[in-house]
Amino acid sequence: MNAYVAYIRPRSIPVTIAMALTGWLAAPTHDHVVTDLAFLVIVYSILLWGGTNAFNSAEDRDTGPVNLLPDPPPRPRHLRAFGLALMLAAIIAAAVRGATAMLLVAAAVSLSLFYSWRGGPWRRGKDLPGIDNLINALGCGLGSFALGWVTTGAPLSANAIYLGLAWTVCLFGGMPTAQIFQLAPDERGTNWTSLLGAARTLRVGALLFAVHLALLAPVSHRGAASTVWALGVVAAIGHSAWWSRTPFRDPYRRMLRQMALLTTAQLAWALGAAG
Repeated sequence: MNAYVAYIRPRSIPVTIAMALTGWLAAPTHDHVVTDLAFLVIVYSILLWGGTNAFNSAEDRDTGPVNLLPDPPPRPRHLRAFGLALMLAAIIAAAVRGATAMLLVAAAVSLSLFYSWRGGPWRRGKDLPGIDNLINALGCGLGSFALGWVTTGAPLSANAIYLGLAWTVCLFGGMPTAQIFQLAPDERGTNWTSLLGAARTLRVGALLFAVHLALLAPVSHRGAASTVWALGVVAAIGHSAWWSRTPFRDPYRRMLRQMALLTTAQLAWALGAAG
């Protein structure tokens, strides 16, 4: 059982809950704080994300380091079924927060299957450079923001969609950097990161962080939290540009540093939006 838990990638829980909390905190009402947060941790971070991680590792037949699982144990025999069961449980559990929440989770599961499944009658999304990153960014950006928002009972609005898309832009720039430590320096064309190359991926990421800043700054509350968000994004821009000079030098540690900058910035923005 410990191996199954490892492939959920428990280290991803703080990062994923920060994504969903962004939408939750930005929503206009928070009448059920404890049950809302429990719902997001269990349904979003453990069942949906954990199932997605397990299913993806089963389909990829992972044996070496993967994102937020640097030293994986041998793959359990039924890891694929385990991942599917968790994702199905996420859809069922999401129904307790209404049809919109259930549809958002079902859409995320559908994208996960398209992204990872080797046995489908399609070329899987993970093998389509650009589409792979778009799926990740939409799921972790707009998808997680919208789920956090509707968890409060607030209806999904144009404002929520705009804010979620602004975070999608940020994540489109940031998520590919999690693949750099897995790349060979001469690898090309198997995903968005290898298509662009590591250095160009980091420079494009820095540019998209700046676009994200421009999209959110005019609609963000003024205050200390928003200042921390802006400074965190500016630091991520500088870090990504600096990293691009030597992309294969200590890439795992640099990935964690950039992830910490962006996660801190995201939580700061969300706290500012809530205030």
